[in-house]
Amino acid sequence: MRVAGMEVPIIGSDSIKWIGLTVPSSLNRIDNGGNDGAATFAPPTVDSASATYFDGDSPFHLIWRLHKTQSNVLEIFKLSQEFPLNSGLRLIFCHPLSPFAFISTSPTDSHYLLYTLTVSGIAYFIKISKDLASIVSRDELIELDVRDYSNSNEPITCIAAKPGCLLLGRNDGSVTCFRLGLLHQTAPGFVYELRDDSGISLGRLWGFMSRGRAVGAVQDLIITEMHGKEIVFVLHGDGILRAWDLSSHTRILSHSTAVEGTTSTRLWLGESNNNSKIVPLAILYKRTLEVGMEMIYIYSLCYGTGDRMILSVDSSVKSFPVDEGGCIDVKLTSDKIWILKDNGLGYHHLFHRSSTTEEAHCYALQEEFIADQLFQSLEHTSDDLISIARSIFSSGKDHIVPFVSSIFLRRLLHPGVCQNIVLRATFLDYRKHWTDNEFQSLTVDGLKKEILSLVEHESIAESPISIFQGWKNFCCRYFECWCKNNAPYCLIVQSTSGAVGLIRKHSVSLFRGLENAELLIDGLSEDLGDLVSFGLDLFDDSSDREILFEVLRCVINISQQLGKTASFIFYESFVGRQIISSEEIVPRLVKILETGYGSSTGVGHVSGLGADVAWERELIDHKNLRKFSVDMLVSLHVLCKKAASWKKVLDVIESYLQFLVPQKFTQDPGAETLSCLNNSILVQASCQIAKFMFESALDILLFVSYLMNIGGQINMTHDDISRIQLELVPMIDEIISEWLIILFFSTTPSESPATEDFSSQLSLLQIDNNINKRSWIEKLGKCDFTLASLLLLNSQSSSGYERCLSLGCLPDPHDVISSVQKFTSWIVWGNTGEVSSSFLRRSTELAIVLLRHGQYDAVEYLLTTVEAKARGEKIFRSIQDTSGDWCLLQHILGCCLLAQTQRGLHGILKERKVCEAVCCFFRAASGEGASQALQSLSQESGLLYLGFNGHVSAAWKLHYYQWAMQLFEQYNISEGACQFALAALEQVDALNLRGDGYERDPSNESATTIKGRLWANLFKFTLDLNLLNDAYCAILSNPDEESKYICLRRFIIVLYERGAIKILCNGQLPFIGLADKIEQELAWKAERTDILAKPNPYKLLYAFEMHRHNWRRAASYIYLYSARLQTESILKDQQHMSVTLHERLNALSAAVNALHLVHPAYAWIDSLPEGHPLQNDHYPSKKAKRTVKEQSGNDVRAQRLQFYVDIEKLENEFMLTSAEYLLSLANIKWTYSDIQKAPSDLVELLVQTNLYDMAFAVLLKFWKDSELKRELEKIFSAMSLKCCPSTVSLSWTGAHNLLLTSSKDEVVVHGSPDMAPTAQQTKANCHWETLEHYLEKYKYIHARLPLVVAETLLRTDPHIELPLWLVKMFKESQRRSWGMTGPDPSPASLFRLYADYGRYIEATNLFLEYVEAFASMRPVDIINRKRPSAVWFPYNTLEQLWCQLDGLINLGHMVDQCDKLKRLLHGALLNHLKQLKVDSDDAVSSAS
Repeated sequence: MRVAGMEVPIIGSDSIKWIGLTVPSSLNRIDNGGNDGAATFAPPTVDSASATYFDGDSPFHLIWRLHKTQSNVLEIFKLSQEFPLNSGLRLIFCHPLSPFAFISTSPTDSHYLLYTLTVSGIAYFIKISKDLASIVSRDELIELDVRDYSNSNEPITCIAAKPGCLLLGRNDGSVTCFRLGLLHQTAPGFVYELRDDSGISLGRLWGFMSRGRAVGAVQDLIITEMHGKEIVFVLHGDGILRAWDLSSHTRILSHSTAVEGTTSTRLWLGESNNNSKIVPLAILYKRTLEVGMEMIYIYSLCYGTGDRMILSVDSSVKSFPVDEGGCIDVKLTSDKIWILKDNGLGYHHLFHRSSTTEEAHCYALQEEFIADQLFQSLEHTSDDLISIARSIFSSGKDHIVPFVSSIFLRRLLHPGVCQNIVLRATFLDYRKHWTDNEFQSLTVDGLKKEILSLVEHESIAESPISIFQGWKNFCCRYFECWCKNNAPYCLIVQSTSGAVGLIRKHSVSLFRGLENAELLIDGLSEDLGDLVSFGLDLFDDSSDREILFEVLRCVINISQQLGKTASFIFYESFVGRQIISSEEIVPRLVKILETGYGSSTGVGHVSGLGADVAWERELIDHKNLRKFSVDMLVSLHVLCKKAASWKKVLDVIESYLQFLVPQKFTQDPGAETLSCLNNSILVQASCQIAKFMFESALDILLFVSYLMNIGGQINMTHDDISRIQLELVPMIDEIISEWLIILFFSTTPSESPATEDFSSQLSLLQIDNNINKRSWIEKLGKCDFTLASLLLLNSQSSSGYERCLSLGCLPDPHDVISSVQKFTSWIVWGNTGEVSSSFLRRSTELAIVLLRHGQYDAVEYLLTTVEAKARGEKIFRSIQDTSGDWCLLQHILGCCLLAQTQRGLHGILKERKVCEAVCCFFRAASGEGASQALQSLSQESGLLYLGFNGHVSAAWKLHYYQWAMQLFEQYNISEGACQFALAALEQVDALNLRGDGYERDPSNESATTIKGRLWANLFKFTLDLNLLNDAYCAILSNPDEESKYICLRRFIIVLYERGAIKILCNGQLPFIGLADKIEQELAWKAERTDILAKPNPYKLLYAFEMHRHNWRRAASYIYLYSARLQTESILKDQQHMSVTLHERLNALSAAVNALHLVHPAYAWIDSLPEGHPLQNDHYPSKKAKRTVKEQSGNDVRAQRLQFYVDIEKLENEFMLTSAEYLLSLANIKWTYSDIQKAPSDLVELLVQTNLYDMAFAVLLKFWKDSELKRELEKIFSAMSLKCCPSTVSLSWTGAHNLLLTSSKDEVVVHGSPDMAPTAQQTKANCHWETLEHYLEKYKYIHARLPLVVAETLLRTDPHIELPLWLVKMFKESQRRSWGMTGPDPSPASLFRLYADYGRYIEATNLFLEYVEAFASMRPVDIINRKRPSAVWFPYNTLEQLWCQLDGLINLGHMVDQCDKLKRLLHGALLNHLKQLKVDSDDAVSSAS
């Protein structure tokens, strides 16, 4: 059986949007789905469908479909111009339906009429709206229980209907007619029966009359109209064929068609031939003995017209056996019969003139294509794929799995293979559940990720074996689900156009014819040698035809040796990830033809076959390779002998290659031949043909490459090999590239629009106004909406052409081929069919269309492929030098790459795209003819309009580079914008513009203005890139002063915002003439910035001036910062106040340090300007009153006599601020108003807060001489008071280690002191230690401080024990004298304090200590003691002590104690006076 065509699926027909409506039921009889008589009264539900053709201005087919799995749901949809975008209707009944429905238009053509029947015998008459969205009137819905009209309850075997009439054929051979929808159920004549005796009255509405002999059950019913009369043909089970006239209820034909050993089951009626008055009639017979054997007999039904319709059956009969595959559906036309079987669609000519048996023609079903795509056919399996892939990637086995996975994914998502319902069913097998919204939201990339995750998840180990097995399992499951969900239901045959369609379970498809090349290759296997019949009339000589056939047989042999897997791998290398280039594939495939796959043991290991099976396969492969090599050598020798030379063979091959080149047609873009066909059919058919043509060209390429490799074995000359290499191979490469691009457009899904770009996509995508634009927009990114669909829609919309034909007028299979040829011609050659150099011009036209609709990946692939091919051609240099097409290609490619960066790219990938885009734009501007070519781009092309009409090279490049700079800026890509700004600056210099501008510039700008603008842009771009040094250099290079200063201000603002302002102060930037301006801008920034901002502008100004060695200005700015902190900081809590004061301290310290670097004569800073808000009472605004003479005497001094701040004032303020800061840390709020003199309460406050260091520092800073001593006495007096025990809490301190040790007598007098609490002891110890520390430190400034401390202690508490360290201070001052004399503090002053404050025991002991020490002097010191006035004791104080003791004795207080002390004093004094007497005598005698 010769192949005549292929099935072409209507892409998207599996995704119809359904509107569900429930049909109400008023009958109480409920079908429980059982097997009783009531439940099986009518034929049970089976998978079925049918189509009704509606003619008119917009013809269409109305299709109903019923599924066994959903027996109560009837699907109705319209095969029209809008299909598959229009919605369908799902009627949901309460009972399962029989496999019957009839749809017609109402007499007023306002709605549709639907007849159907449930398996329980309930007939429905429903009116449906024209838009298939609702039931017109539920009140007019009619339900009829046909069981009420039958006494015998004979089951219904078949059903037919026409408008106003429902016919039911029964098991007893009777036919009952109901005038449903025409008459009321109670009206006379509502129901009647077709019978033999028409003269006997019915007598009642129903009943069975005598019919003569009995007939078999009704097998099939057909209602047709012949010459204005409605005829019913009835086929009975016993082979009797009857015909009835419905108008007269009379039988007009009864003919036996019985065939011995068979049972008639189906009846089909063809179309009448008015000339011959013959109607073909087909009956399907099933063998009763042989299971599965079926036969179709064709009868000729003759009819005559006159007073009565006369029908007869011709005796001639033709039979067509249905050998393989069960008969699914049959359609008859006036001259053909179409038989749909499981394994294909075949047709036969009914009236073949030849006496020989007419050859049948068949159409390949989609199952065969799906099996090839998913490696499910017997011809080639997925193991072949892994074998070839392993051989190709012998040096990079890590690439095998990703490469093979990419092939599987591309095959699965191929248009026509990928179906939503099948994918969901396959996912369900993997226990992956989706909601409708979730699945519909998936794009192509989303589907790829989900499929990959399932395959990898199923693969337990992430090994090549496991993943490859996962792909095999997934494809096998998918193929099973596809076959299950796409079972063929029925045919659509449109005799007027010769179109044939197929209704499947969840899709609809058409059939196309074969291309001439397809017919030729298929005919070779049938040994057909008429080349002219295939359109291949290139050869006049019969020997050339024979040579061609021999060549093609060799080519087919190579193709069968490698299988279709080789083309899959080549295509993947061409359009997939660049793991391996397509140029490397062919040599490796040829190597496989020569040496085989290599070791199959490794292949078996990869594919999971096992070592034994792999070894066996290796032997089989080796045997096949030897057979192939021998057969090829024999065939090639025979070929060479027949052609007499290889030159002749190569001539034939070159002629045949012209047959594979896409044909050229001159047409308008909106021509009917390009746009009347349904887009999805056209695109899918183009895909199939492009795939075949690509595979054919690839096979030729493999053949000639094989010839080159074995040229020595077949006696090829060097010239022949050179011709193949230099002429044929480039020619074949170009043919392959063209078909691959067509295939790429036809199979590659469109990209989904970016979220941020959706509105622009909606406005740019101009589609036929009669089609819902939003529906097409929603298809972007889906598998069923390819790039070719987008190009086709754009072509139709751009021409303004509205299709005059709709899908209702289905195209002839050969018309599909014609349309495909014109569509592929339009893709490759354009509208005029002119040959463009290396496809450059046409590729840019297509790229512009795709670029407008956001198909950036497709544009990149198309243009890079075309460019790569052009680079490999000999004429590339001439193309680049003389044609603007190459510049146009680079320009569009640059726009595409730039747009891709906005699609979520990041990191290295984005940088690579930007770099490539920059290179493309530079190439576009550098080519010859760039100006003319790029200006040819219209503004409607979707690209930014250049808007320049000049042709001068430098002027053009200047404008183009500025345009590119703005484009990169628009996409926020500053890297590229920088490069084009610099390039534009070079062109300004090349133009040598005069200062006043130049006549070629429409804006008439001067060179300074242009450069200023470009340098300002360059500054902005480098600043965006955080290239601060480059940005500053751009400022320096800017010749426009105004622009320069604007940029400088922006530079400083940005530096401040980014925290990089320190770059101005670290010496990295050269201040070439801009130092003052930078200072001015920084000062301007400081004045208008919050004083607490970070980084602080004043600190930056300080660092800036310090770096410039301008110490005074640095001190001025940092002092201004301190002043603003004091006046502007309004803080709420003490903590923040402390932070502010600390900042002021740092600022004042920095100001002091800066002024110390200045010469003392100039170590001062200017006052605040008059009226400055920071002027306050600290510094009166009055200037020093000086005469003119005084001022002229010394200019420097005259300046300083004005209001100024010198180091001394700064130090004073620093001191007071330090005190304020420390007090704030102690939560004490205090401030000062005058820095010339410290407030009187400050020192007291500091001492109270225990801030002694600060208190002494303030004293030393602001007080001198006697005032300082007086203030020191106050401080130490206050500190001493803190050491005294509280009169409220404790009377003793516990720091005994710091106190003078008491004597026995002392203990007797005072007794044991109470121990204080530990906390109080610690605090007391701290005060004593502090007092000791500061007294040791400052007693040298004022010697009387220990005396002040001791007196304060004794005055506060006369009974206090003086610390040992304090007593030592009194005693140490007497070390170089004898007795108690010496400067303060002296033992005499301590003795006096003891005596004054009643400390008689301590006074007596102190006196005794010194008297005894005087008496026990070392011998060496005796000579000193005897000098005049060498010893002194406070005798007056001693006398005072004696009198006080007497007074106590007289008063009776401590009589014994005082008496004892007097005796001690008396004895010591007596001994001392005696000693003095002796010493005096010695001194007198010594003097004499």
